[in-house]
Amino acid sequence: MAEGIGFSIAGKLSEYAVDPILRQFKYLFFYNSNIQNLRNKVKDLENKRTEVQLRVDEANRNAEVIGPSISEWLLKVVDLKKEIDKFLNTTRSSELQCLFIRCPNLKSRYSQSRKATKKIAEVDKLLVGGTFERVGYRTLPVHIPNLAPHYFEGFETRRLTKNTIMEALKDKDISIIGICGMPGVGKTTMANEIAHEVKVEKLFDEVLIAVVSQNQDINKIQDQLAENLGLRLEEKTNNFVRSGRLRARLGGDDGKRILVILDDVWEEIDFGTLGIPSPGGQKILKIMFTTRIENVCSYMGAQRKFKVEVLPKEEAWQLFKDTAGISDHATNVVGIAKEVADECGGLPLALVIVAKALKDSNVYAWRDALKQLQNYQVTEQVYSRIELSYKYLKDNEHRSLLLLCSLFAEDESIPIETLVRYSRGLGLFQNTDTLSETRDRAYSIADNLKSRYLLLPGEDEEVKLHDLVRDFCLMVASKHKHEYLVKHADLKEWPENDIHESCSAISLTFNELYKLPSGLKYQNLKLLRVLCNWRLWISRRQNISEEFFKCMKELRVVEFNWMSIQIPSSIQLLTGLRTLCFDCCVLESEISVIGSLKKLEILTFYYTCLNVDFPSEIAELSNLRSLDLRFKKGPCPLPRGILLGMKKLEELYLGDYFETRDEEQRYIIKEVSSLTCLNTFQISTDDAQFLMQILQALHLEKLERFQIIGTQEKGLSTKNNHVTRSLSLQEGIDGSMLFQPVINSVMRRTEHLQIDKLNVVKNLANELDEDGLINLKTLRLTFGGLEYLIDTTKSIPTGTFGKLELLELVDLQDLIRICNGNLPRMEHFGRGVSEPQLFCNLKNLYICRCGKIRSMFSETVAKCMVNLQCLYIESCWKLEEVVSIDTTDNEVSDMLGFPKLKEVTLQGLISFKSFTSQYIRLTLFNQVALPNLEKLDIISLGLEVKLLYDERNITSLHKLRQLTVEDLDDVSELFNFEGLSDTQDNVENVLGQLRSLELETLPELVHITRMVPKGIRVFRNLTSLVV
Repeated sequence: MAEGIGFSIAGKLSEYAVDPILRQFKYLFFYNSNIQNLRNKVKDLENKRTEVQLRVDEANRNAEVIGPSISEWLLKVVDLKKEIDKFLNTTRSSELQCLFIRCPNLKSRYSQSRKATKKIAEVDKLLVGGTFERVGYRTLPVHIPNLAPHYFEGFETRRLTKNTIMEALKDKDISIIGICGMPGVGKTTMANEIAHEVKVEKLFDEVLIAVVSQNQDINKIQDQLAENLGLRLEEKTNNFVRSGRLRARLGGDDGKRILVILDDVWEEIDFGTLGIPSPGGQKILKIMFTTRIENVCSYMGAQRKFKVEVLPKEEAWQLFKDTAGISDHATNVVGIAKEVADECGGLPLALVIVAKALKDSNVYAWRDALKQLQNYQVTEQVYSRIELSYKYLKDNEHRSLLLLCSLFAEDESIPIETLVRYSRGLGLFQNTDTLSETRDRAYSIADNLKSRYLLLPGEDEEVKLHDLVRDFCLMVASKHKHEYLVKHADLKEWPENDIHESCSAISLTFNELYKLPSGLKYQNLKLLRVLCNWRLWISRRQNISEEFFKCMKELRVVEFNWMSIQIPSSIQLLTGLRTLCFDCCVLESEISVIGSLKKLEILTFYYTCLNVDFPSEIAELSNLRSLDLRFKKGPCPLPRGILLGMKKLEELYLGDYFETRDEEQRYIIKEVSSLTCLNTFQISTDDAQFLMQILQALHLEKLERFQIIGTQEKGLSTKNNHVTRSLSLQEGIDGSMLFQPVINSVMRRTEHLQIDKLNVVKNLANELDEDGLINLKTLRLTFGGLEYLIDTTKSIPTGTFGKLELLELVDLQDLIRICNGNLPRMEHFGRGVSEPQLFCNLKNLYICRCGKIRSMFSETVAKCMVNLQCLYIESCWKLEEVVSIDTTDNEVSDMLGFPKLKEVTLQGLISFKSFTSQYIRLTLFNQVALPNLEKLDIISLGLEVKLLYDERNITSLHKLRQLTVEDLDDVSELFNFEGLSDTQDNVENVLGQLRSLELETLPELVHITRMVPKGIRVFRNLTSLVV
């Protein structure tokens, strides 16, 4: 045991005493091998460094971020390599000169061998640490939109749209936003600009952009979203897994605010299929998308929809000029360049493409470009954008109706009723047996085309066609071998062309025309539309050759407008003719030949003078479905028996029936009662009894459209070509007729109501219709003893005046108030209120010469008027306020807002005090916000007027473009900026958009503006000043 302990002790003594001594001798004995080993290790390290660097370079090329440990390792390798190289250079001095030979320097060798051993250990450590699984990491992409320089800076319309969208993105209650507009209008540019701005303002932590396009590819969209997130979706076929991974990333609980932008959406997308969580349950997730199809906004559940419109003329010219590099001093080009810019129709895509193409061009190139654009030569890029929408249309019926619209002149309003006539005559629609069904189809298609921005909305059931879309349609027509001959400018004779055989439609407008030529050969012509300047209708007759229609036997639609003509006998050769229109014409010779057109379904004489007797042969048109007899001058009454054979007749426009005898009235009533298919009826008469009798003879329940006019004034039937559902009882017709059952029945279905001298009613809505006149869209009342339009202190039906868009009250001397009493107090309509409220759709309110009215309506009623756009009040001498505020004496109400009000006129109000009854401020619009006010006229008011006094009125002046202030005796200043600074929100925009300022008959005026803070540039866009 003792011996074992001794050996153990001896071993330990050897380990601690002998081994260190041997290690020191090893540095001397193995000097050469240690140095060589170090050199070999350095080569290994250099190879390793090169390998890692190659991987780093590849990661950099893929825009990956290099891990910090990799960069640190590379630096350590470089530093260590420098140290070793320097060290190896010193090993040459490890020998001494001994007599005639070189001897090793033992001290130096010992030191260098020891250092080499330590460096080998450092190299080994780096070699082990240089084994990296990956060197680069993908990062979230930073979206830098490819915008034209200062794209929004100079364009106020774009800036305002962008700001409104930004406000919606900041609204916590809005999670889905749609941006819509026609192709090439700048929707994607707008979305990119917003993406950039929300990143700058840090509204969102992550912004994802994916292009959807027409051919919706779910995998491709998901890949784009994943790339934005730095997420790898390895699965290519299992969409359940792919969408689940995206959903988990987007719906995580890390609190990140995320904006998803889907560009170019053509149809509804299921967010769940993509992997986007429902925004409604994710307050930090919002979705914004762009689309050229307005209905997609509804399909996608957009809570706010923003339309990007074409640029107004001034902004369009600025964009064009800047892009083309045109100086204002380039007088040889500016004039024609403006014409070229106008041909682009305000479409940014076309403006930029054409401007870039013509930049630095000579004047002859500009002239040639203008000629091409005027001849429908759309640029290829613009053409392709519109073509995509055209091809995506549902069917050929949509395409055919769109092409029909190109027959009209540039910027011309196109009545949809005219399209109905053309479509019926051409047989465009399948499975439409009746004219009513054709109308429904035409209106549905027109709505679809509007939702895709291929058609633009117009006035009163009209549409318009953007110039470039029109050019595209004419190009399509020519390519598909059914060419259109369309000329509407400076035409004095029939145009020469070489498309006789292929021509399917002709639409011409003549400035001068003496004769329609003979010998025209259009064997495949289906539609002929000829118009003259209206002055020719008055001054000159246009001769038509008797053989004019001889080689046009395939005609289905013929329309003449503003022409003084005789009908040629060759018209009887048009055995397939279905639509024949003489609108605003003078017919000099007998027209009995029309009776031979047995297939005719539509015959119109709107605003036409018939200087001959109405032929009995018309009674033979048994297939007729629409007969328009609204002559400017013509037969009254119709000859007996004309209507009896027209059993298919759906539409009858009788026109004016004045001073008719009892016998004539009886047979007209009998013939009208035989028309069992009638769904549209129009008449204007001065005989109240006859009016009630003919209405009783009709099948009122079948009437879809009607225009009933009781009046002493002739010619009212041709004031408006479009017939909806209107009832007008004017001067000379007793208003008490409204209580007659047949008239009252019509009134309940009426959308447009006009009543003169209604003396038997004090409270319109409560007394006339127990249902609350819920169908009314326009209401015009003049004279009479009316005291209230509606009395809310009594029971009122739900939806009363809920559809009313226009209200006009004139010369109602007993009117006390528009609405008597208050509604239950509510928040602004539109937030959580589901059923329509009183006046919630009112857009235009006109009140004039109502002598007793002091206050128009209460605050609760005013809060329902969220869609009011125009307010006109004139010569109401006792009016003190527009809105009475529902507060106690010591209570101050919140600001009252009219978010869509654009035009306000206050004129001849000598007792006026303020817009609201709270006179706590010195401004005209105290406690009122008008954020979209553009036009303001203040004339002859009996008070001191100030338009700006403190910060509460600032937003009402942001968009003001036209201001007129006249005939005010006690006005010393208009805009007082005292107390405001340029650091306050929105102050810099005050009066920034004002373009026209008229100040007349203001004897006490001293200051237009006063105390304007530095940094605020008022009137910077003023172009017209009248003082």
